Amino acid sequence: MRDVFRGQSGDNMNLTKRKREALREQFRGRCAFCGSKLPAREWHAELIGEDYVQGGIAPVCKECRTAKGNASPEAFRALLAEQVERAQRHSANFRTALRFGLCHVKAEPVVFWFEHCESSPAVSSASTLITSQNTSSAA
Repeated sequence: MRDVFRGQSGDNMNLTKRKREALREQFRGRCAFCGSKLPAREWHAELIGEDYVQGGIAPVCKECRTAKGNASPEAFRALLAEQVERAQRHSANFRTALRFGLCHVKAEPVVFWFEHCESSPAVSSASTLITSQNTSSAA
């Protein structure tokens, strides 16, 4: 059986239950973008491109999927970088929290979880297994 891709890159994709679980485990059960623990269900398998992860497929939590929409990882990074500036302009609560030291603004670029763990054998071999499963199931 061949995997079905819906729409453009970044859209959710259909994988067998076994492939989904393998993908989730290969990313240590974490969202590729924020690094939060993924539940057994209610997360997305997304084609984000081989420029980002080997094989191009990554698990994404509901929250990141909602915030990201169909944006590429680079467009999502830019969107996230704008959030602090937007909160400072429009949120009195955020400005108050900053004033009282309850949160701090970092001047560092947004780094996704998969970038921190890119050299990890668990993450780097993730898509190899999924890709090899896709190849064998397509035959």
